[in-house]
Amino acid sequence: MSECVISLTDEQKQIVACNLLPGESLKVVAFAGTGKTSTLVEYARARPDLRFLYLAFNKSVQLEAAQKFPGNVTARTSHSLAFRVKGYKHKDRLASGFRAGVVMDALGLDKFEDAKFTIDTLYHYLISASPKVARHHIPYQAKIFYEQRKEAIPDFVDLANRLGRLMCDGSDERIGMLHDGYLKLYQLSNPVLHYDCILLDEAQDINPVTSAFVMAQVRSDFKPRPSSIILVGDTHQQIYSFRGAKDTLENIQTTKTLFLTRSFRFDGKVARIANMVLGLFKGEQKKVVGTPLPKNANPDFNPECYTVIARTNAAVFDKAVRLCRTRKIGFVGGIGGYRLQTIKDVYHLYAQQHDRIMDPFIKRFALYSEMKSYGESVKDVELLSVCRVVENYSFSIPRLVGMIAEKAVDAQDAQVLLTTAHKSKGLEWHNVHLMGDFQPLINKDKLVDPKGVEPDEFNLVYVAMTRTISRLRFDQDSTMPEFIRKVQAGMMDGKKRGNPD
Repeated sequence: MSECVISLTDEQKQIVACNLLPGESLKVVAFAGTGKTSTLVEYARARPDLRFLYLAFNKSVQLEAAQKFPGNVTARTSHSLAFRVKGYKHKDRLASGFRAGVVMDALGLDKFEDAKFTIDTLYHYLISASPKVARHHIPYQAKIFYEQRKEAIPDFVDLANRLGRLMCDGSDERIGMLHDGYLKLYQLSNPVLHYDCILLDEAQDINPVTSAFVMAQVRSDFKPRPSSIILVGDTHQQIYSFRGAKDTLENIQTTKTLFLTRSFRFDGKVARIANMVLGLFKGEQKKVVGTPLPKNANPDFNPECYTVIARTNAAVFDKAVRLCRTRKIGFVGGIGGYRLQTIKDVYHLYAQQHDRIMDPFIKRFALYSEMKSYGESVKDVELLSVCRVVENYSFSIPRLVGMIAEKAVDAQDAQVLLTTAHKSKGLEWHNVHLMGDFQPLINKDKLVDPKGVEPDEFNLVYVAMTRTISRLRFDQDSTMPEFIRKVQAGMMDGKKRGNPD
């Protein structure tokens, strides 16, 4: 792993030497590949008498951390903390989400949109720090939807409360307990975490419900005594705003702030491009610094073994179609996470083959146009991306899905790995090929104005490109090469005028 460094940098040493009193907090802003985990390991190792809680963003990171940290550190996810206290009694009725059709039946609603906005309102509440469901939890898109149709907006606060009660009491067997449901119950119980210091990793992706009960431990009046906390992350790797993540790293004021800027993953060329993106579109003043490659490293891209990173599942499907005839392809995280069955079901609706649809939600639509209209109304990006795939390949879909599923191999056996930027986070490869479906950086020969773009879109570009160790290639329809040329030309012009970089 690139984070396993033999000796610490001056920045890392400064963090390890930073002692915190109870109630004090340290913010560590760590760019991609800068060794944050190894820094935290050394911090805990230097204080064997303290009890640490390491809170990870997901299960895989937690399990990996448990192998790295010394015995005075307990590694958990926020959901695993909550499950032991509030989730266990619901273990036989846990659900990954609610279906709009089921919610329509359970609450006696007439429209898919009513059900979807009810689900969204409840979900916005569950991931918030709020004690009760309120009007600000209603999605903005819901207000627009009913205004455009000149219809009265339903009482989504009441509907969300009704759905929440069904989730908690189990009176309708079709409505299970969400993982974010028992996490909310845990936060509302005002838990006490009996640790001297809490290490909150990937703080930029932590949602408000987790932030609320973690930061409560640091209050000076907290009983029996406050913990100290170290928040670690990278503001520019926040890519889960659509799930309600708020940038805890940027929004919370801490006692001290330190930085990790030297990346052990990639070299100066990749660092230079990353700094262009972050500086021009995010206003970042700090610069990430690359590490020179070993002298015997091959600088050339290997066309026989590489990883494709795309913005959407639709682009992953497109690339898989083109590659699977000539390459052994694999999918990061397994083929099951790339919605091939959903593509088939949407195709069957498109082809009016209703009896072949497996997904109960898609099966409830009588016509493809109704489903697409619903997706547009509620801004379901993934559903609309599937629609684009189906319309593009039309009646070839069953054959292509079958061919991809048949030819896909395990990740370790693949010549070409395929993934989305979201699934690539935390991973790294020697050869990375970026698809062209990311946010364009150039429009009509000019840099894109960042004011009109969600910051997550630039963050996804940064996350995807920094998965490489040294060799980065761009798809033919990517705007990145033109962006690099224009920025470098601008730098050269600046030098001619006597201005520094």
